[in-house]
Amino acid sequence: MGQPELENQTAFACEPLFLSDEENRALLVPVIKATYDITAVGLSLAETQVPVNLAGEMYGDRTKTSYRYEPECAFIKLATDAVLVGTAVAPRSGTREMLVAFQVGPLKKGVRVLGDRVFVRTVTGVGMTRPVSFERVPLRWERAFGGWDRSAADATRHTCELRNPVGVGYHGSGAPFEEGLPCPNLEDPVRPFKGWGDRATPVGFGFVSPHWQPRTAHAGTYDEAWQKTRSPLLAGDFDRRFFNAAPSDLVATGYLRGDEAVVASGVTAAGGVSFHLPGVSPPAVLVEQVGQQDAWLATVLDTVIVDADEQKVFLLWRGLLRIREATAVRSIRICADGAASSKREVSNG
Repeated sequence: MGQPELENQTAFACEPLFLSDEENRALLVPVIKATYDITAVGLSLAETQVPVNLAGEMYGDRTKTSYRYEPECAFIKLATDAVLVGTAVAPRSGTREMLVAFQVGPLKKGVRVLGDRVFVRTVTGVGMTRPVSFERVPLRWERAFGGWDRSAADATRHTCELRNPVGVGYHGSGAPFEEGLPCPNLEDPVRPFKGWGDRATPVGFGFVSPHWQPRTAHAGTYDEAWQKTRSPLLAGDFDRRFFNAAPSDLVATGYLRGDEAVVASGVTAAGGVSFHLPGVSPPAVLVEQVGQQDAWLATVLDTVIVDADEQKVFLLWRGLLRIREATAVRSIRICADGAASSKREVSNG
């Protein structure tokens, strides 16, 4: 049997994924992605709908940079991720520091942005130079506290900040001081970076990579016992919270409705953007399977991406249906009116 017939009745992009869960049970995971333009009067459905991005997009070298967009291929998210992609734009000439704030409904976060600084030796010890003025600072993990300390001649003694290996300002215990090394541009407004040797909390608005803490802690334990009893399945203590990729303070409690107010200040020359999410009903999915009754599948809004640089908003809905096997799925219909699912029994795997 070939690929199932796909009928997309929405204006959005969609991708039906055939995946497996922790116990290798077959799943159908339809992902629906809406692209909106940010305009002076709110959101407008974009003429070109961006496809579901299964590979993700890095800012540069995969080993040295962070995700601009995460791979959109998780089989489930237990709550809504809210992410801001953008740049801090100084409100006036001579700006040396500013606050960038981001809010999506109940989720709120602020980050202090400073101009470039470096470590210097002073008469009292080690200090930092005064921030230089700036026009723009990228809101990327590369500008937050973190990074590697490779000062030891023995490579086995190299260490990194596990919460943000691509950042800046981290130095291991006992690392020799080197003047001129850069300091973080992004700080927690409540607990700013104190200087050489400080273990500040990395702060940002972007996606957290799967091998960073605290996200990787949810991936489970892959030891000799796993190798003997479960390989190649996910670990027995795998936690589905692993799939949420926003910073922990930008992960909602449950799922957002999709009509929440959004504010991102300090990210445009005009000061920022504000609008409401469009409030469209979550798409419903009708699945026809060989030898089984049709199944109506509900979807949930599990990812909100505000790209202030591109003046775009991306909304992702995802559903989950346990199936016998991929070849048993005859057709998939993506319905624009999510209320249609209320007329039938909704399956969610």
